[in-house]
Amino acid sequence: MMGGMGVGLLLLLLLVVGIPLALLGGGVLFFVNRGGSGGSGDRSTANETPRAILDRRLARGEIDAEEYRKLLSAMTNGGGV
Repeated sequence: MMGGMGVGLLLLLLLVVGIPLALLGGGVLFFVNRGGSGGSGDRSTANETPRAILDRRLARGEIDAEEYRKLLSAMTNGGGV
């Protein structure tokens, strides 16, 4: 007799707790991935030239001077890396 009531309570718990938590988590992921308010401010790379991106990577230490020269040469000469 209690089996039907247990399933009903489980479904009610899912509706009252589970769905709002899923929506909250989805909202958080949405704003984190989109940059939301207070993002890192590093989303402007779509408007940067390849040279500016290469300069920024060198300045941040992501690449060394040798790699910078190799990539810059490939960009200016149209050659491969």
